[in-house]
Amino acid sequence: MHSPSLYRHCRRLLIFLAAVSSFASAASANAPKPRPNVILITIDTMRADHVGCYGAKDVQTPTLDSLARDGIVFERAISQVPLTWPSHTVILTGTYPFQNGVQDFTGPPLDPKFRSVAQAFKDHGYRTGAVVSAFVLDRSWGLARGFDFYDDAFAPEQFKNRDLGLVERRAGKSVTRALSWLQKNPHRPFFFWLHLYDPHSPYDPPEPYRTQYRNNLYDGEIAYADHELGRLLSWLKHSQLYDRSLIVMLSDHGESLGEHGEHEHGFFVYNSTVRIPLIVKPPTGSGFRPEQTTKPAETASVAPTLLDLAGIKDAAIEKQFSAAGLLAKQPGNDSAYSETFYPFSSFGWSPLHALETSRYHYIDAPNPELYDLASDPEESNNIAAQQTATVAVLKSKLQQLLAANPFQPTKSGGSNMSPDAAEKLRALGYMAYRSPVSAEALAKGLPDPKDKLEEFNSILDAQDAMRAGDLSRGEALLTKVQQQDPKMYIVHFSLGEAATRNKNWEKSAAEFQRCLELNPNFDQAMTGLARALFFLGKPNEAKDWAQRALKYNPQNYKALYELGIIESREDKVAATADYEKAISIQDNFAPLHRELGMLYFQQQKYADAAKQLAKAAELGIEEAQLFNFLGICYDRTGRLVSAIESYHHALKLDDNLAEGHLNLGYTYHRQGREALARREHQRACELKPDFCKVNN
Repeated sequence: MHSPSLYRHCRRLLIFLAAVSSFASAASANAPKPRPNVILITIDTMRADHVGCYGAKDVQTPTLDSLARDGIVFERAISQVPLTWPSHTVILTGTYPFQNGVQDFTGPPLDPKFRSVAQAFKDHGYRTGAVVSAFVLDRSWGLARGFDFYDDAFAPEQFKNRDLGLVERRAGKSVTRALSWLQKNPHRPFFFWLHLYDPHSPYDPPEPYRTQYRNNLYDGEIAYADHELGRLLSWLKHSQLYDRSLIVMLSDHGESLGEHGEHEHGFFVYNSTVRIPLIVKPPTGSGFRPEQTTKPAETASVAPTLLDLAGIKDAAIEKQFSAAGLLAKQPGNDSAYSETFYPFSSFGWSPLHALETSRYHYIDAPNPELYDLASDPEESNNIAAQQTATVAVLKSKLQQLLAANPFQPTKSGGSNMSPDAAEKLRALGYMAYRSPVSAEALAKGLPDPKDKLEEFNSILDAQDAMRAGDLSRGEALLTKVQQQDPKMYIVHFSLGEAATRNKNWEKSAAEFQRCLELNPNFDQAMTGLARALFFLGKPNEAKDWAQRALKYNPQNYKALYELGIIESREDKVAATADYEKAISIQDNFAPLHRELGMLYFQQQKYADAAKQLAKAAELGIEEAQLFNFLGICYDRTGRLVSAIESYHHALKLDDNLAEGHLNLGYTYHRQGREALARREHQRACELKPDFCKVNN
């Protein structure tokens, strides 16, 4: 039998425990939810219908299919523009291209007044990182803002052997770099953007995908990217981060693969290039369950979705958003917008705008197009002439959309357009501040891209031929195009680039000059002309054109690089300033560090030179002379062990580098290792007899 005192004690204990439990429950209810990690994955140039979870049968995408089973799959996701840089600008800023001013790849960088979701995450305590896989997303274009870490470093040989637009790295390397950053501090909430470029042409998957998909290398690229992406998701699961992470995966645009006569993307806005895969895997506890939805969805909705599901309120960026989040409770747009200004900005033809509803796809062009997607998913039967009322409604809706918050540049540009011509441009939805199209051409009316398809394909074929070294075929194709359209500046730009690759500086200069006569504000042509004039022995003219390029685009670090090379001959202080400014814009361009290092070396600033040359080596420059000079810098600053390591690396690259053997011998001598010193001096003497005198 229990005593009364024991009973009272137990009763008080139970009351105390109940109170503690009640207090803990209340505290738990009021405690803020842990913030999810947020991962944005963009796989370039990936069509929706070439992904397993979207019905593809001939390509294996187990990673994406698994993500789809855990997430919300948007069956009708539409890209706002089928070009890499403009599309990613939409994704990261939540704004339409005609609102942010980034409409193609010929304009200036993203205006500073536009915020990126990375800035919002950073301001709310997140670590922010990004790994991009193509030069077209280089930081100088403005998308790195808000990222603590932005990996856009590419192998230096890529810049030597390929056009800038083709500089890239495979998914495997990018995923490895992504994991390296993520593993450093996985417990602090992070926002991470991984961009994979592999499905972009030219299609060149590694083995075993090249053999497995030899009849469809494009699918092989997708399968390879999917496989590498699997390493990232496996790490998230192994680290117990997957469930509580928000993951959004999408493509920036699709690929035409010959449909409608277009081989790749950017020229038209059919669903082959604007319909994309889009999967949202919410974090645990979000209240959302896996499902499929068929309502039209826009890539402009990705940015607000990322913030919504992370529970972040940021008025500074929310006021710029063009669309509600993908999972917003309030009704959003019942249509999706697309545009392309590639035909306009590069060729002087009409831009294209489009609206896609749950049933129709309307394309606003000189010859308008309307497709009933329910009965004609291939978009092969234009019914615009039969459905004039539907066309009128959609055209009106499109015009209202284009009038909403059009882009106004922070700084006025160099356009000499008349007010009437500028108004015509605004009516076309072109909001940038300079145009390659004359007022006369605008007044006359621009050609429909559909009518220019043969010319367009000839230009692409010509560029491919010239990259492959077949200059005669490339020039013949471009000459034919030029006869049809003598005011097309891109023809001369292409010829100028081809001449540059072949170091035909006279032809290069002539073609770039002709290009600038037709499009006076094209800073890329100015940069090319500066380089050609420098090699023609005209440094003053070269300097002038490099400076003009920087007037139009102050972020053009390639122009600063050329300016530094020009000025280094006579004004090393000015050249140093050029290189340092260029590095402040793009710290991952290896040749900049090499040239600045050599400039410091010439001024006997060996510590500064060593820092820059070491950075160039870290970024991948494998040149014997670079490591030889780096060794000298280390030797002159007392770092003898590092000097010897650098000389050995130089000689591994080129064992016949007499200077390397001589310098290595000197450093061995300073260490008192005389036998090794004599051996290296003897080798230097054998390679260059003049060095025998030095040894005596």
